[in-house]
This record gives sequence, C-alpha cells and structure tokens, in this order.
Amino acid sequence: MAIDVVVNQRHLQIQLKQLETVWHTVINGYNLSQAAMVLHTSQSSLSKHIAALENQLKTEVFVRQGKRLTGLTTMGTALMPHIESIFAEIRTIENLSLDFNNPNIGTLTIATTHTQARYVLPQVVKEFKARFPKVNLILQQADPETIAQMVIRGQADIGIATESLLHNNYLRCYRYYDWTHRVIVPSDHELANQEFVDLPTLASYPIVTYHGGFTGRGAIDKTFAAAGLEPDIVLAALDADVISTYVGLGLGIGIIAEMAFEPSHYSNLTAIPVDHFGRFTSWMAVRDDAEIRQYGRAFMELCQKQFNN
Repeated sequence: MAIDVVVNQRHLQIQLKQLETVWHTVINGYNLSQAAMVLHTSQSSLSKHIAALENQLKTEVFVRQGKRLTGLTTMGTALMPHIESIFAEIRTIENLSLDFNNPNIGTLTIATTHTQARYVLPQVVKEFKARFPKVNLILQQADPETIAQMVIRGQADIGIATESLLHNNYLRCYRYYDWTHRVIVPSDHELANQEFVDLPTLASYPIVTYHGGFTGRGAIDKTFAAAGLEPDIVLAALDADVISTYVGLGLGIGIIAEMAFEPSHYSNLTAIPVDHFGRFTSWMAVRDDAEIRQYGRAFMELCQKQFNN
C-alpha cells in the first residue's frame, strides 16, 4: 500500500510538471526558451514533458510549424481553462501557507514604468519598508506592455502603468490615480507667462516629449493628428528628467506628465497646465486567478491611500 501511495504521488508530480510546462509555454508566447528560463530548466526538458502529455492524451496540444510551437490545437484550447484553475489554486494555497507561517517575510516584485518608480512611488516605498522591513522589495522598470506580460508570467506580483493593463483578460486592475500633461518651457521663454497655450501654438515650436508607447505619447500624437497638425518632435525620450534637461538647453518646449515636473530640481523651467491630450488613469494590476501575499495587498492599499488623503 505504501509503495502504491509513493507511485501515485510521483505520477501526480509528473502530471503537474507536464501541465505547468503547457501553461508557461502558452503565457510565454509559445517560446520554449523563454518558458525554460522562467522555470529554471532546459528547453529539451520542456519538450519531453509536452511530448509525454501528448502521448498520454493521444493527441497534440500544440500547433507546430517545423519544430516551432505556434498555437494551441482544439484539445489544447479546451485544456487551458482547467490548467489555469489548477495553478491558480496552487498559488493561492502556497501564499496562504506563507502568510500563515511568515506573514512579514518574503519578496515583492513591482513592475512599473520609470515615471511611476521615479516620481510617484518613493513615498509609498518608504512607508512600505518601514512597515515590512524584512520584505525584499524589487522594482522592475519596463514599458507598459512588458509590465502586463511580467505580471501574467509570474515575473512580477504587481504591475503599475497607465497603458495596456486594462486590456488583458488575465489581469485584475485597481484604480491608482488620475493625471494629465504639462508643457514645460525655459523660464525666459515667450510662453512662460501664459496660463493657456492652444494646440496650433504648441505645434509651432519644436517639441521634446516621450517615446512612443510611454506616458500618454499615443494620445499626444492622436490629438495633434485630429487637429490636422504635424508637430516637430525633435527629441523623444523615456524619462522626464531627460526631457527637462534638453528643454532647459533650449532644444524645444517639453510635454511631460504632470507628476514628473519637479520645480525644485529645474528652477530654470516653468510648467503650463494643458488639457488638450485628455486625462489618464494609472492602474495597479495583479493576476486575476490567484491572490497575492498579504504584504502585497498592503502595498496596494498604501498606493491608493496616497491620493485619497
């Protein structure tokens, strides 16, 4: 009887490993090399797990082009919701156990943009570390689409960004705060004393602003295009500090997120409020199918408290 139990446990572990391989292969875009890196194993090992599962099911789970996996078969598509449920429950049980035994010890990984990490999160991080000194806090900076994928793949516990997070069925999103843009100019610029600047006037100057895909750049482009204007974007950067530096050197006027303007750091610049490009919402996102650790929820509560006082 004891031998049978051991054999059954071993068989269950193998089946879970096979299903885990399928799951990580799918969420890593059918890239076995990426999935193997996440699982800390070899690509050949994953291939063996997939082959064993397909042999057991007597049908293929993945669509193939040569040796490449390109999608799911009908069977694979039918399997995925059940695989997701299994691993969601496993992650939840693991987190419950960790919270019960070591509620204030662990690692919390936040994937966010440079703007959030540099200008918005410092006070939250300070308060969090004072409350949870034994939690290893990791800030990973990336573009919004990568942030969403990091949370989906389990490479980050929480994602914080403006774009991309809401448009994904794997994520559960929570409102963080709303923001808009500012135009920044040198303090001796002819626009410096203006309380309002219209779009044609903005488009008549060289512009320094964000790179595509970051901090509302898409809305900036669409707003000018809708007005039939073609702005001269002389420099695009990922970082408002870089934008501010080059505006200060006279390269052009800047368009940055309102929370990224630091008058104490750039006393030579003036900010002008603008509402042409709309209002934006920054969101926090976690995987929709499993609960994060208690200290992760505490981090999110500190974020929401930051703008509700």
